[in-house]
Amino acid sequence: MKKNWLLYTICCLFGFLVVSCQEDDEMGNGSSTGYLRLQIATNTSMATKAEEVYNPKQLAVKVVNSEGESVWDTDDWTTIGESQNIKLPVGTYTVQASSAGFDGKTSAYDKPYYAGSATDVVVTKDGETTAKVVCTLANVKVTVNFADDFKTAFKTAAVTVGGLKESADPLSFTMGGNEGVGYFPVTDIYAKIAVVNQSNVANNQTDTITGVQARDHYIFNYTIAPTGNGSITIDVDASTKTYTYHFAVPTTAQTTVTANAWSTFAYLEAKLPSQGGASEISKMKFQYKLASEGDEAWKDVENTISYDETAKVYKTTLNSLTPATEYDYRLMYNNEEAVSTKFTTEAQTALKYANFDAWYQNQGAWYAIPKAEATSFDNHKKYLNSFWDSGNMGAATMSKNPTEEAKGTEAHNGSSVKMSSQFVGMFGIGKFAAGNIYTGHYYETIMSPMGAKIFFGQSFTSRPTQLKGWYKYTRGEKVDYGDDPHKSELTNSGGDQCAIYIALADNVGLDGGGQNYAFQIDNTLSADDPDKFQYKNTIDFSDKNPNIVAYGTITEDEAKGTNGQWKEFTIDLKYRDLTRVPKYIIVVASASKYGDFFTGSTSSVMYIDDFELVYGDSPVTE
Repeated sequence: MKKNWLLYTICCLFGFLVVSCQEDDEMGNGSSTGYLRLQIATNTSMATKAEEVYNPKQLAVKVVNSEGESVWDTDDWTTIGESQNIKLPVGTYTVQASSAGFDGKTSAYDKPYYAGSATDVVVTKDGETTAKVVCTLANVKVTVNFADDFKTAFKTAAVTVGGLKESADPLSFTMGGNEGVGYFPVTDIYAKIAVVNQSNVANNQTDTITGVQARDHYIFNYTIAPTGNGSITIDVDASTKTYTYHFAVPTTAQTTVTANAWSTFAYLEAKLPSQGGASEISKMKFQYKLASEGDEAWKDVENTISYDETAKVYKTTLNSLTPATEYDYRLMYNNEEAVSTKFTTEAQTALKYANFDAWYQNQGAWYAIPKAEATSFDNHKKYLNSFWDSGNMGAATMSKNPTEEAKGTEAHNGSSVKMSSQFVGMFGIGKFAAGNIYTGHYYETIMSPMGAKIFFGQSFTSRPTQLKGWYKYTRGEKVDYGDDPHKSELTNSGGDQCAIYIALADNVGLDGGGQNYAFQIDNTLSADDPDKFQYKNTIDFSDKNPNIVAYGTITEDEAKGTNGQWKEFTIDLKYRDLTRVPKYIIVVASASKYGDFFTGSTSSVMYIDDFELVYGDSPVTE
């Protein structure tokens, strides 16, 4: 089927005539001029049926000089007779022609957009130049057809066509209703069909078209799938850039299965076209095997199957899996395979340098990382290529390190992190600095007002269930620095409190010199600054922050101290969504929980050691 488009030809005849001095003076000080005569013609050899629905009088013509200025235009070229001369100075011009009253940048029914131009049209004295403009379809044409057998098989059907990257508004084509022609901006497109068969069972499928170009005509023919599965065939008429797609649609909805695979377990779901509810469970069972094994290795999933009435899906959990391993799994219905698929379990990523035995001092600042990372930055200023950092880089300018290495009896094993909250400054000018350590990077010190800019978080895509470790904390009972309400809160609780917390985040991310971080904090800002989840004086870990996948912290009693003894802690990561995979991990420990507000006690001292991520099979949810 050949593509319909309109082909217009604008023949532009530039004639340079001998004119009187008086005419030259009218153009200004005797400058050279010429005349532009527009002759409009149709190239009949390229004309198609599109002319029947397109009005040539909608074509607008514009003449533009070399400075980009329009020197002549009309919204309807048919009103300009061939005898009409356009007086122009000698120069170089562009002649543009396009559909009047429509720019083709939006989707519309039965609304083609044509455009063309002639560039570098040179008007020379005593010369004659002819410029030809060919207007062709500048948007994309889509036609939707429903076959007769298709109309018999389905009660209703509607096709939605739109842009894959939302650059084209969707148009709907309904069986028995609007089955016309749509025109779209030049973009890759999708076609989603939703049907209801004669048994009132709904089904849908989505097909995509890429490599779309201007002047393309796509014809979507919807037919019945002969074997119950959708299929696509394509006929291409290259001479007219017409593409005919034959989409075969199953008359019944298909059984589908999905897997949300963690490291040692997977949540399995299945959806049946019958939507029979819990009564179907007796006919079903999930099976799995290693992808490398043969058919004889299929095993039943032992956990029970439940039915989610709201989501209309069947669910179960598969345990005792091996991390970073590919599996096959399938749904059996009445002892026959209904559908099968694959999934790969997540790797169990460890927390780097979490035994805190690697230390290096660079330009006065101590880092709980190996030498190679502690020296991988430019001039001791920005973009440290490290996993752990602290506030030492700022305090080291005053020859202090609130965070430093501890050994012997002060370590749980090997070396540990010692964090001492203290005032950092000279002659009474400075700030309270909490001893701290975190995954991320201290970006820079801000002198006025005094504070720091910090990147929090490191790239991380696994889903642990707990953070375990050891800590020893002696809190200062006198909260000698800070602001309210934080200072009053601590004082009323009996003194300073420490902090250990972990968070997993996604949908954020900042580029810090080639490294990726989750949040950027500037503690010189006030709490009501804009962009409150990404750039302010602290991070909001509440459920109001849509970027937090999971979060956990020690209890308030644990934050008050350990009586000078080493104590093991276990933090449950509380997941807010069991399907989202994080992009970043944030782990923070601080001798003063409100250190980011410069609040706490200069008598608070905290030690931490031997942090570890735990990958269990029962994540906690909020």
